[in-house]
Amino acid sequence: MKKNTRYIVMVVLLAAIAVVSIYFTSGRAMKAAPARKSFAEFPERVAGWRAIDAQALGQRQSQELNADDYLSRTYANDRGILAYFFAAWYGGQGHRRTIHSPQNCIPGAGWTMGAHQVHSLAVIPDSGAEINEYLIEKDGNRMLAFYWYQGRGRVSAGDYTSRLLLLYDGLTSARNDGALVRVIVPIAGGQEAEFRARSAGLNFTATMIPALGEFIP
Repeated sequence: MKKNTRYIVMVVLLAAIAVVSIYFTSGRAMKAAPARKSFAEFPERVAGWRAIDAQALGQRQSQELNADDYLSRTYANDRGILAYFFAAWYGGQGHRRTIHSPQNCIPGAGWTMGAHQVHSLAVIPDSGAEINEYLIEKDGNRMLAFYWYQGRGRVSAGDYTSRLLLLYDGLTSARNDGALVRVIVPIAGGQEAEFRARSAGLNFTATMIPALGEFIP
């Protein structure tokens, strides 16, 4: 019975995603995204975190990302814990121009995605915020990868859920702008180090989500 229920849910989700694709390629007019600040203006100091490095994508990576704006920086706190911060914003989504899920990009870079959990954060008034956490490993190195979809007043963890919300907002408010935000925190050691990395990562994400409000409307 449970297998049948899961199968039905999957079929419904896939059908909804197909509807999203058809809807956004049908030529229906979408509203222009609200005015926003460029990521170039994003502060280098946010609460107890400071930017210590910035990265620029190569031409091929930038073409594959196909975003309207992006930001890639390394932040550090006063304990020396690093957070690799990446955000990509799309003013509109459609055929061959959608947000790339880290579930494809991270394994594509050779990392194995392991233990997964979803965290709920109370960072947006009158709205819930959920983010993903994955333990990723490569060549003996371990990191915690956090990511979420942000935009149109929402913060969502689910890949399928975010697409359904995109459809809903397109139908109700004629908006299909949005962003992917990813944070990766290295784990320097064993179980205790993993706990410290998780604590720092959640602190960083809880700081960044509201700070991104002016950059991801």
